[in-house]
Amino acid sequence: MKGEGQTPPAVCPGFDIHYPCYLNPGFRPDMAKRLKDVKESYFDPYLKEDLGIVIDRSFRPATEILIDTLDEGFACALSISGVVVELLEAWYPDMLDLLSRAATHRNVELLAETYYHSVAGQFRDLGEFETEVLMHRDLMKDYFSAVPTTFAHTDYSITPSTAEVLSDNGIKAAIIEGDSGPALDSDPNHVYTYNGLPVIITHCNLADDIAVRFPWRDWDRWPLTADRYAEWISISPGECITLYLDYRVFGDTIGAETGILEFLHALPAALAAKGVESTHPSDAIARFPSHGDIGETAPPENQQRTILQQAALQALEEAGNLVADKKVWRRLLDTENLRRMAMRSTSCGKTSYPTSQQAAHDHFINFMRVLSDLEERSAPASRSPRAVLSLRCVSPEKAFHFSSHERPIGYAAHSLQELVNILEFAPDDVVNYHLERGDFTRWIELVIGDTTLAKNISGITDRNELRSTIQKRIDSLWKRIR
Repeated sequence: MKGEGQTPPAVCPGFDIHYPCYLNPGFRPDMAKRLKDVKESYFDPYLKEDLGIVIDRSFRPATEILIDTLDEGFACALSISGVVVELLEAWYPDMLDLLSRAATHRNVELLAETYYHSVAGQFRDLGEFETEVLMHRDLMKDYFSAVPTTFAHTDYSITPSTAEVLSDNGIKAAIIEGDSGPALDSDPNHVYTYNGLPVIITHCNLADDIAVRFPWRDWDRWPLTADRYAEWISISPGECITLYLDYRVFGDTIGAETGILEFLHALPAALAAKGVESTHPSDAIARFPSHGDIGETAPPENQQRTILQQAALQALEEAGNLVADKKVWRRLLDTENLRRMAMRSTSCGKTSYPTSQQAAHDHFINFMRVLSDLEERSAPASRSPRAVLSLRCVSPEKAFHFSSHERPIGYAAHSLQELVNILEFAPDDVVNYHLERGDFTRWIELVIGDTTLAKNISGITDRNELRSTIQKRIDSLWKRIR
């Protein structure tokens, strides 16, 4: 808390403007076979109508309010995904025009991000991550005449590898999330460096006072007013408080009936009345001295991947070299897909929603059905269709479910590579159970359809030999299509 007479910290507000291409919850593989355009079956058929509702409830009123406050001197940052630009251009050009007025305002700094708001930064090979960073930069230059130099790295932990890619591609600073990765043990209200890259850290508690707790009537600080919130910021320690908020919080995920839009309109004046200056991320980094380098720490428990998320992430990365339609694949990379595979979504400026284990599993099943179908439909156009079909992931209904004497142990392989990975740590009694029954051979022959590999592993009784034989086949298949 600030002492009496001390200068209040600056505030660095940012807004994440994105709309996911939600999957069609009713997708079944036979649907795509009857259509020329797979997007008609993979993605929600009501996507346009639902986006229109979000525009009316949130994007339009929030942007109109934002432009008014910008005209009055408020400064903020906007991160606008390539996906939302595409959707608005195709369906709601008037909203894109309004958003452009805000994005090109003198008091706005545009942020860099991945074009598809994607999980590509979590891949082992960061080629796709780099590609999307450059795609987004080109889009911002074409649409808004700006080349962003500060990257919004808030959907997953920054790593030395992602920091290096950003630095190599003209990014001079990053915003990272306060509840993940190396920021865990650091006071968020300062400037730091991470592997030589200047970073500022989102203040998750203050962000969640808006994004999560604002509508809670049982919250001991409800109702939250702009004056009270400005007071909290003004007495906070440090030099700069970074707030990075999902734009849909204002009127959509938190409805207008709560007063959230009025709060947004009143906040800039309330901050100014308390002597709190709003500033851009790049200006904050240039203005305030670094408090040192942030070291490596493991992500907190609520940021660690679930089994479903890990399976989906691996399948997504492998699919990048199998699918013919890169645009459809890239839309599947949306971070929202992995968020929905967790029992509870993370917050830190995003609406946090509890979900059931069944709902998370249902989303995973639907996601893997889409990805598997996309890979299978891509096979005829590849150099080796047979190799693609052997390497593809299969839908959860066709996955190899590990068990011990008919009792599932919670692991399932959706591809040959995932089978090899699970064989590394699965209990001996489980592996031996399947070996004795010939289950691996049958699954590879009847489901994967690789009769050559099925013959090669027939009769193998050693786990290590089994893994080695399958892995050699995988490596051979990849050589045929690369």
